[in-house]
Parts: sequence; C-alpha cells; structure tokens
Amino acid sequence: MATLFQKLGYNYSDPHGDVTEFSANTKEHLDSVPSLIDDWQTQDISDSNVGSYNQNPLSTISTTIAVTSNLIMNIQSTIEIYDNIGVSTIMANVANAANNLISTMNAFKDHTDRVSGVASYSDYITEANQTIALTKPFKDTIKGYAKTLMYIIYQTDGISNTSIMNGSLTSLFTGPEANTYSNTLTTYKTTVNSSIYFSSPNVKSTLTATQANTINTGINEMITFFDTRRTHDENFFNNMRTMVTDYKSVRQFSNMGESETTLVNDYTGTSKLLTRLNS
Repeated sequence: MATLFQKLGYNYSDPHGDVTEFSANTKEHLDSVPSLIDDWQTQDISDSNVGSYNQNPLSTISTTIAVTSNLIMNIQSTIEIYDNIGVSTIMANVANAANNLISTMNAFKDHTDRVSGVASYSDYITEANQTIALTKPFKDTIKGYAKTLMYIIYQTDGISNTSIMNGSLTSLFTGPEANTYSNTLTTYKTTVNSSIYFSSPNVKSTLTATQANTINTGINEMITFFDTRRTHDENFFNNMRTMVTDYKSVRQFSNMGESETTLVNDYTGTSKLLTRLNS
C-alpha cells in the first residue's frame, strides 16, 4: 500500500519533543471516523497519477457533426450552376445553416466538456474566461447546488428522483439523437456531392428544390435541438443558483436564538418579516 505521509517529504528529527502523540480520546475519535479514502485513491495520489477520470461522451460526435457541416459548406461553395430553379437560393441558406451548426456544436462541446468534468471550474478562473466561470455550469458547481436543493425540494415538493442533479446535465444524455443527426448530416453531404457534375466550363448540380429544402430544414432542426439542450442546462443551473441564494436569505430567520428573536421582533424586522414569523 502506498504511503502518503512519505510523499509529504517530512524530514525533522524533533530534537526538542515538540511533536506529541495524540491522546487516547483523539485516537478513538479518529478511529470512529468512516473511511475518507479508498485504496485506489491512495495509490493514485502516491503515484501522482490523479486526473483523467472524466470523459465527455458527446465530444467525438460533436466534432464529427461540425466537421461534416464544414464539408457541406465546402462542397456547396464549389457549385456554380444549379439545373433547377430556386435551388441556388435555398443552398445559400443551407451554407449559412451549416455555418451556424458548426458554431452550435462548438458551443455544445464546450458545454458538455464543462458539465462532464473534462473541463473544470479552475480551468476558467482567468481574466479572459471569468465570465464563463461565474455564469456557466460545471460538474463540481452543479453538484454543490443540487445537493442543497435535493433536501429542500424533497421536503417542499416530494421530488424523489435525480432530476435536480440531472437538470443541468441533459446534454450528456443526447448520444442517441446526436448519432442519428450525424448520420443524417452525412446523408445530406452525400446527396449534395452526388448531385455535382462538370459541364465545361462550369461545376453544376442536379439538386432539386425538395432535396435542398429537406437539407436546410434538417440542419436547422439540429441547431434547435442542440441549442435547446445546452441553454436548458445553463438556465436550470442559474435557476438553482438563484434558489440557493434565496434559500439562504430566508434560512437566516429559522431557529433564531432568544437574543436574535428579540432583535428582529423589536428592532430590525420589517412588517413583512414579522407577519411571516408570527403567522
């Protein structure tokens, strides 16, 4: 078993006897404390092998969707003439939607990196990223607020499931939808690419208005889906944070001692507060 004390680098002979043994009562108390660390955790700390415990299950698929979107934009940009009327305008919209989807997936990946624990709160405590650190959900900050609210909302609403913890993590559960969208996007890319032919001196496309509209609608649907999940997680987190702050505001008036009760009742309490305390 690894020894953590040795890792601290203690090297003092204590010639004057300043390091004293704990009392029997202190040792008894320490022995009664439940285990704070598992064997594997001790070993990882000893080996300086901590970290790399979290993964983002949406990382690869998010990047794949962004890359495929970029390919659709690139293919579309090579087409000079469309055989069918109106397709040129629709495909311009497709290119714009594909560009927006890239931005959506980049934001989605950053979000899922944060809520999965791949990116930590401490990673963002810099002047450039401070706003993100203070306003966006991270795995650790989500846990802190959710643990507090789990007890409160169980008492007030009887919620006995993991929705409070998972309310800021819904993006992590979208793997099936993301894979379906990725496959669909690949089909769109194939459809556009297969429609291209060269007729000197131009690169032309046989794409129909129906095909182009399907692609445009589909890509915008993807944007809506991923943006909705990300913003839901962010809004839920900010609502949790506000609720915990509000709870602290009212909690200070629970279980007040005699002196504080007198102070509130006779001096500092507003009529609003006194009505609530004495109802």
